[in-house]
Amino acid sequence: MQKILMDKIRLGIVLMIISFCSSFQVMAERDDCDFSTSYDVGISKKFFKRLQVGFTESVSLNQNSTNLDKISSKVDVSYAVVRKIFKVGVSYYAISKHREENYFFNQRFQGYTNVKYTFNRFSLAWRSRYQMTYRPEKEESKVWSNYWRNKLSFSAKIPHVALYPSVAAELFYRTNDYKGNSIRKMRYEVALKYELNKKNALKLYYQYDDVMNAKKKAVNGSNLGLSYQFSL
Repeated sequence: MQKILMDKIRLGIVLMIISFCSSFQVMAERDDCDFSTSYDVGISKKFFKRLQVGFTESVSLNQNSTNLDKISSKVDVSYAVVRKIFKVGVSYYAISKHREENYFFNQRFQGYTNVKYTFNRFSLAWRSRYQMTYRPEKEESKVWSNYWRNKLSFSAKIPHVALYPSVAAELFYRTNDYKGNSIRKMRYEVALKYELNKKNALKLYYQYDDVMNAKKKAVNGSNLGLSYQFSL
């Protein structure tokens, strides 16, 4: 019985990957959507059971994954106010952006809260995040780009195997536009996380960005990502 279940799970994963690849080909052929790829490697450690410190290095490719878009380093510190339910955190990004044969150094500061409710094998989470990005290459009125982001996600654990499929939707609201604040983007995500063991995990995810209220011609985003996380 367990062997049949495992075979069905493997078949489901293969079908999901094939579906992803088909979607990517369609997106890459559209003029109004850029297909990008991201690769993340992260390491984290807990202190006193409630405090967690992490570091993540990321590389992103855009223009249908033919051009280096950015390289970023993130430091994150979070504290579980109520263990496994509610936590708060801050993070800092150092971002090297590649634009027109030049590299620009951007910085991002974030503060966030995360509420998670788990029942049986299912989890529902809401993350509220405020971020401020400093972009010195922009004109003075656009140096700071600030957003309030809210993400709702639903995940599950597949029985007898360490696989965690999930779906999520995130809203990006611009808060410091001198021409008027508004919702700028909705991000939709499907993901599959596999825990190799208690300390190592892989995550394959696909994101689609639906751009809204753009001042110029909107280019939506389609992103395939692969993430590796290691816990000390």
